Amino acid sequence: MNQGSSSVADTERTLNPIKLLEQLATSQAKGCLRITANDIVWLLYFYEGKLFYANHSLEPIERLEQHLRRISPVILANQVYTDLREQLKEANLEATYPSLDYQAIRWLIAQGHISEQTAGTLVKSITKEVLQPYLLITSGTSELLARDTAFPIWWSGNFLFVTKECQTELQAWQALQPAILSPYQRPYLMNVEHPLLTPDVKVKLSKILIGFSFRQLSLLLKQDELTVANNLHRLINNRIVGLRSPQPPFERLHQLYTAGMESDRFNEKDQSITATLAAVDSSTGAGATSLSTGELIEQATYKIACVDDSPTILREINRFLDGDSFKVFPIVDSGTALMKIIRINPDIILLDVGMPTIDGYKLCSMLRKHPAFKKTPIVMVTGNTGIIDRAKAKMAGSTDYMTKPFTQAGLIEMVSRHLMAEHQ
Repeated sequence: MNQGSSSVADTERTLNPIKLLEQLATSQAKGCLRITANDIVWLLYFYEGKLFYANHSLEPIERLEQHLRRISPVILANQVYTDLREQLKEANLEATYPSLDYQAIRWLIAQGHISEQTAGTLVKSITKEVLQPYLLITSGTSELLARDTAFPIWWSGNFLFVTKECQTELQAWQALQPAILSPYQRPYLMNVEHPLLTPDVKVKLSKILIGFSFRQLSLLLKQDELTVANNLHRLINNRIVGLRSPQPPFERLHQLYTAGMESDRFNEKDQSITATLAAVDSSTGAGATSLSTGELIEQATYKIACVDDSPTILREINRFLDGDSFKVFPIVDSGTALMKIIRINPDIILLDVGMPTIDGYKLCSMLRKHPAFKKTPIVMVTGNTGIIDRAKAKMAGSTDYMTKPFTQAGLIEMVSRHLMAEHQ
């Protein structure tokens, strides 16, 4: 492991993740251990040999927001998350020391959104999630970026205790193999006609299994992700529930879980499907969704109204969101969009900003005045990135702002994030 602040890392070699942490603890290190493996960068921050934060380069903004939603004692306004994402958007994870997402937590405290105690819980929670796949690394590059700068530390811990907690959780995931390989897989209802699947449970599962990973489902259901995975485990074994591959870029972490936890420990005694279904029925009713047993399966599909004068963009959005979980309603003419949206009654609305007849800002304002859409997520879609454009979108009543061009992963993340917020 290199010492100092050189940007030149070691050539790739065999790594022992715990041994690296032990070396830093023993040497009372101050700085950042930078690990690169599987095209992912891990940043582990130490002060006087104690670990005080860890993060990696895959979707740090999404991770921070998910943990904040999970541990915050109050449900923060959507605007707080929008402002937070703006601070971090397109920024290098290592742009500041500590990393920019750590500085964002400092901003949340300064703005009075969270307390220092909550920040400590948040930091530990993120660190534990990041350490789990870190412990599965077998090869890569490493370097120590030595720093001795004053900054607030809201939590720090002995790496032995923290890694022990992470190893225990990894063993729990390992016990679910081969049915479930990682928390990044996305369960979906595969066999809706199974005789042991009751109508009530069928509807509830159809409402929540819409493309979220186990990690995202835990936030939606306000449960630990291992609890969610265990509740679905037998359904997956019996092909009632299927698993889709992780959404990019999380397939890279999934590969670490798959390769790093191979074992023959999967030897659980068989249990009845009925008992598992009862557990799912109980868990999905616990503050997650309030569903009537008479609802139809078809109603579980989330409706997305998309208004854009470009048929090409509409086709692309429809292609990106193609699947059983979402139904896209494309609208080309903004002049007739309001009445069409009222008839559709969508779960989320995407509006292009620059349209003839009625632009996106005006249409957004009109929708917000209608009683049915006062709280419906409305996302403005535009090629403009200026602060004035964002301010206009906010004044018009938009929930969020998405810049063209966007990727499939970015669009799905945006839509899923607001659907999850609506179900909290």
